[in-house]
Amino acid sequence: MRRSGTRLLRALVMLLCCMAGSLMAAPSVYLILSGDAEAYQRTAQTAADTLQASLPGVETIRTDIDSLDAQTPQPDDVLIAIGTRAAQILSQRPDQRLICSLLTEQSYGALPPATSGQRTAVFIDQPVSRQLALIRAGLPEWSRIAIVHGAESRDFVKDISAAAPALGLTVSAAKVSSNQTLYNALQTVLVSPSVLLAVPDPKVFNNFTIQNVLLTAYRHRSPVIGFSPAYVRAGAVMAVYSSPEQMGQQAAEMAVQSLLGNPLPEARHPAYFSVSVNPHVARSLSIDLPDAATLEAQIRRQEGAR
Repeated sequence: MRRSGTRLLRALVMLLCCMAGSLMAAPSVYLILSGDAEAYQRTAQTAADTLQASLPGVETIRTDIDSLDAQTPQPDDVLIAIGTRAAQILSQRPDQRLICSLLTEQSYGALPPATSGQRTAVFIDQPVSRQLALIRAGLPEWSRIAIVHGAESRDFVKDISAAAPALGLTVSAAKVSSNQTLYNALQTVLVSPSVLLAVPDPKVFNNFTIQNVLLTAYRHRSPVIGFSPAYVRAGAVMAVYSSPEQMGQQAAEMAVQSLLGNPLPEARHPAYFSVSVNPHVARSLSIDLPDAATLEAQIRRQEGAR
């Protein structure tokens, strides 16, 4: 009886050792921030919460890119880069599973090549179809879209110009360069009443230019479509965007699927989004604008039908 009990105890010890070894070998998820900006913090917090809810046994390590040297990611670990700077530095590990978040499609496309299936992204920019759907839903009587842009946005302008005619919309675009100032470009595209669509091009739309853009458009009685709630608060009529929380959730969901043995998906635009409106500016432009919830629901229905 004693010998049988001893064998059982040994078996239990071996089982516990195997389980401990398995847990130690389990991949971890690193949330690596580009800096201490609030948007990065909010993205990381939601990603951590989503991971904990889905896979509570997986260790989640939160750090910033400048402190990563003190950490030691293993080959099987999953890295989530939050922001462009973290993505640029982490892309130097081409064989590591890397999910990029809170960066534009243009920034992601500029990263060096990665090993097949080892890298993906959730772009912060909205797909062309979603932006056109917002314009059609919120401003159905308007048929002309105006865009001012820099060199980094030329692919976006090409895509939206190709997609707009199917919805009865035309696009007038002007490139801002050393020979064409922002003000002159705005005067060119707003010569006729138009919806001015702002694009996330930091060389054209930034904290130094936002007020001038909004004032110029307002003088032309042209509503502005922004790309963030900050733009709407500043005077844009409406915007469709993905919050840091929505970006963090989708990045974490990608990590969960990878940890469950599924391949990383192709880089993509965000699945989750929100709409903001500025009814005060809309009324001042004599625009009868639906509320944000109505617009958001209409866009979701259209995307669900595709």
